[in-house]
Amino acid sequence: MLRMQIKSLEQYKCVIVNLDEGLRTQRTYKLFISAINSPRTLKKYDVDILKFMKFSGYLDYDSILQDDSETIQKHLEDYVMEIKKRTNKRSTVKNQLQAIELFLEVNKKMFYRKALHLMYPRETTKTGNEYPYSNEDILKMSDVKSKRTIALIQFFASTGARPAVVDDPILTFKNIHPMQNGCKAVFLYDESNEEYWGFLTPEASKALDDYVDERMFLGEKITQESPVFIATREKRLAYNQDSIRHLDHITLTSLMNRTRIGSRIENHKTGNRFEKGLFLGFRKRFNTILKIDSEINSNIAEKLMAHKRGLDGVYFKPTREDCFREFLKAIPQLTLSESERLKIEVSDLTENKDEIIKNYEERISRTEKLLTKLLDKL
Repeated sequence: MLRMQIKSLEQYKCVIVNLDEGLRTQRTYKLFISAINSPRTLKKYDVDILKFMKFSGYLDYDSILQDDSETIQKHLEDYVMEIKKRTNKRSTVKNQLQAIELFLEVNKKMFYRKALHLMYPRETTKTGNEYPYSNEDILKMSDVKSKRTIALIQFFASTGARPAVVDDPILTFKNIHPMQNGCKAVFLYDESNEEYWGFLTPEASKALDDYVDERMFLGEKITQESPVFIATREKRLAYNQDSIRHLDHITLTSLMNRTRIGSRIENHKTGNRFEKGLFLGFRKRFNTILKIDSEINSNIAEKLMAHKRGLDGVYFKPTREDCFREFLKAIPQLTLSESERLKIEVSDLTENKDEIIKNYEERISRTEKLLTKLLDKL
């Protein structure tokens, strides 16, 4: 059995010289990764299980299973107590143990999960991410020169989407479709079992158009396969086709975080988290607007949030037009700029005025016909 006490994770990786071509060919590891569907989850779990192995002194995956269940349980309990020295957050402890628990389960090694979870700390404080962004918050964040940043902020304010939509898979222009009233439809998570329709308000559509126009002006040839958002930094790189790459969720998170900090919006910290989550602030605002309007179909509101709940999540399949019809009702509340909202109100009033006049003309016409009939009888 290979065991050794080593101080750092990097030093530990150096000891395992043949990590990728040697230990990661072991069947125990192959079973482990076969149970993971997301590349991001695999990347995280890879690091987490190495941390556990370093702490417990294991130098390969097979040697974990060579210990009996009682010994493994002792290592797990010691690991929980070690993590609790650094944090009292239940979610942090739970996240650190998910990888090794999955490894033991897929390799059919018994351990006492319930007893282990009883050791997790209780959540006694607010977790943060509780509140939505206000319109004023988002307008402050939008007060920047970068057309890309403005388009991103408008995109997430209008769709309430999760950050992974930009690169899981890559969001391209084939997923963008023009709609009536100056809106756009966005097919998110295309060709996956998570796919759904989101929509851009006229305001958000214009922000995206401005960003695309800027890219075309700089020489980019945009096709249906081009990424909607790119990571090229024009100030540092020559703007050419070879330097263009899609914006991934890590770069996106960094960019949005810098933007939020620079905007100086009011956002108090609760523990290690802010009360308005970086992307959850957009999602909570979007969800609140959809749910607070009683005229919006609640099941379609869930679809627009990419929620799957109960049988409706399986059997209820509204079309793009069905979803857009409900989205239209929320456009005035989703629109950020006061001037844009006033334009919508004026447009609605104009449409209503024309409809009222048309109704009166129809009623007058019907009345005239009735009078004509009566006069003919007389």
